[in-house]
Amino acid sequence: MHVNEMENEILHLIALKQEGGYWDFKREWHHDLTDLLHDIICMANNLENKDAYIIIGIDEANDFKVIDITNDPNRKSTHLIVDFLRNKKFAGGIRPTVYVQPIVIYSNTIDVLVVKND
Repeated sequence: MHVNEMENEILHLIALKQEGGYWDFKREWHHDLTDLLHDIICMANNLENKDAYIIIGIDEANDFKVIDITNDPNRKSTHLIVDFLRNKKFAGGIRPTVYVQPIVIYSNTIDVLVVKND
């Protein structure tokens, strides 16, 4: 999926103003890596059989306002998350494939943690 297609899909999901089976909103990056791991596993096991999104920079409590996460002290890169997952034991040794895609929406940078359906 191209970034423009993903941007359109993310904008659509934000406009729904609710979480769904393959997407989740977070106001900021996880403070606790255990919580991040839990969310990645949940998204990897989504029943929609689609790539899943943890959309970071959306404030659900404030009408799904877009929050710039550029300076979030807990912000992670794809490399950091892959390294983190590499050190975890997964059933059958199958690790989820993940990457971080920054997207600019309304002049604010959000991160989409993509959990591939593979």
